[in-house]
Amino acid sequence: MAEYYKGRLIATPEELGLEPLTQEQIDAAEARFDEFNAKRAAVPPEKRIHLSSRFGDDDYNHDDDPRNPDGSRKNRDDPQQETS
Repeated sequence: MAEYYKGRLIATPEELGLEPLTQEQIDAAEARFDEFNAKRAAVPPEKRIHLSSRFGDDDYNHDDDPRNPDGSRKNRDDPQQETS
């Protein structure tokens, strides 16, 4: 049964009335992931950047944290960064 957790609806696709993905759609998505990972692996290690925590840290609500113009979070402990 669908339920809300920390303001987000948690439900299966079937509970939302969505059709399951076809094998063709799954294969196309996996091909895009493979293409992305190949491009990312081609970047030299010294030029790689860390993906923001917004891509995986959903257990903590950061909505009130200040952000930089590029969308990354400002470090509140760093006096060099302005928080206003």
